Amino acid sequence: MKSLEDLVSLPHVVVAHRGASGNAPENTLTAIGLALEAGALMIEIDVQLTTDEQIVVFHDPSLERTSNGHGEICRSSSAELKKLDAGSWFGERFRGEKIPLLDEVFQLIRGRACINVEIKPPAAGEDWRKRIRLITAATAAAEMTPFTLFSSFHHDSLRYLNSLKQGFHSAALLPSGDQRPVSEVLRDTGCQAFVCSLRQLTPELAADIAAHDIFTGVYTINTGQEAELALQRHARGLVTDFPERILHYLETRAQ
Repeated sequence: MKSLEDLVSLPHVVVAHRGASGNAPENTLTAIGLALEAGALMIEIDVQLTTDEQIVVFHDPSLERTSNGHGEICRSSSAELKKLDAGSWFGERFRGEKIPLLDEVFQLIRGRACINVEIKPPAAGEDWRKRIRLITAATAAAEMTPFTLFSSFHHDSLRYLNSLKQGFHSAALLPSGDQRPVSEVLRDTGCQAFVCSLRQLTPELAADIAAHDIFTGVYTINTGQEAELALQRHARGLVTDFPERILHYLETRAQ
């Protein structure tokens, strides 16, 4: 399997957004498995912390949108979450899909792809430094550090993660309204890579990316037209809900 250092040398990398989330319920083992089968070299996921300090793969702070649970996920234990159905909201054939643990995802992708773990902004009063220590410790224990990219809109989290100096790779997500050049954002956070939306990837931003040879990921790229614009603006990570679709476009484009 290619490490992150290998991936950044490639002309482009297809990143499966919450797995193949256009074809299966996001952030589930099924969605991640479909992305791997399609050939995505990186899987993007989101993580949350439970009351018993387990790391689960889930996007929202609350359970309602993508499960049959209710309330904030941080107020549930991992055992309680494992009883929920995280699939039928997407389609009846996914009924019974479970909320996975981060370690279960590591086991599934090990030797097959790299992973982008998005660290969510903290809740009011949360000990977010402890949360980062738990996430990074789990990554190191799974021997996944060379294959894991951490990203966040919360730049204090990125600064803290990078201050740990344990060989972690990180990417700064661009918050809405942040008009700074990419190179300035990376100097400020200590990150090695950058991620933004296609709308945020202006010609001015693209020029700074090219001038400083910054590995940049762009979301959410679901059509060939979007992929082409992102590539023209020097993005190399194409974050998509449909990895098979974008991989096919890139293969056709190369012919």
